[in-house]
Amino acid sequence: MFRLFCLAACAAVARGLTQPLLTQDGPPGEPFTQPPPSRSVLLLGSSVDRMAAEVFCEKADRFYRVSCTDDERGLNVGFWFHPGVGINGDLQPPFYNSTRYGANLHNPISDKRELSQLTVRLMGEEFPDLVVVDSSLWDMATWTAYGGKNVTDERLSQWGNSDLPQLLDRVSETFDKSRIVFRTAPTVYESKFPLVDPNTRQHLDIAVFSPDAIYKMNNELSKHLIDGKLYGKFEVLHYDKIMDDLIQERGFRDPSLWLKDGYHPCGEASKRYFNQILQLMDMTTVEEKHSGQGAAQRQSAFDDDEFL
Repeated sequence: MFRLFCLAACAAVARGLTQPLLTQDGPPGEPFTQPPPSRSVLLLGSSVDRMAAEVFCEKADRFYRVSCTDDERGLNVGFWFHPGVGINGDLQPPFYNSTRYGANLHNPISDKRELSQLTVRLMGEEFPDLVVVDSSLWDMATWTAYGGKNVTDERLSQWGNSDLPQLLDRVSETFDKSRIVFRTAPTVYESKFPLVDPNTRQHLDIAVFSPDAIYKMNNELSKHLIDGKLYGKFEVLHYDKIMDDLIQERGFRDPSLWLKDGYHPCGEASKRYFNQILQLMDMTTVEEKHSGQGAAQRQSAFDDDEFL
């Protein structure tokens, strides 16, 4: 009996520790109220997503993660890297092999329990309000590097019909209390060629990704929109439109809209991307003064795929 009493008392204390602290907004004697609830967003994707998180957080962490809390908005932000659907679309290695991290990277989305635990460790909560998912540039890089040819319509069709629905279903099963949004691939400035002729040292006509391939990938997505939602279930955040709007504003394909590698979007694009996330959450967007200059200092070199 005494043991049961202790267990019950300990449980009550634990519950008390997890409850939000009460604050008193009015004068002494007024009732206490709970503080406004905090909101949270998790980005699951590539360096494109990490750079947006860095611009907003004004900090850079490790290549596979970023996290911060914006007290002004009551917003908890987290980014975690994943390397795409893989060669066969099963979320398993090998993945793109021209990075310093090798081909046998692990995709955390492949294990729902692990992904949930990572999120708790990164953000302190199991179900973020919003989860933004990307699967694009790493997919293309993996397919072309191992296939030895430019991405085909057949592979894109498999991606749209099978690979991507499985990935998104896995994410939505892990975060079944969260709002899931898919992010499209950003428009790129020029093609990136991974294969080099060993005799001439010239790039072969095989691109990791290219403006045309990105267009085809996003066109494949459009085939699966039902009432504006991907597969009738997932909202879509169009990074390609963000880049196209910037191009239209400049009046030409200004190379400064990308980093010097030609495919990572510039800081302004990263800010606009994160502003769209804030708009989805009905939150105040980032002003010009909040430009993330600290994070923008991390620039990838033309042949440095660490940040793909």
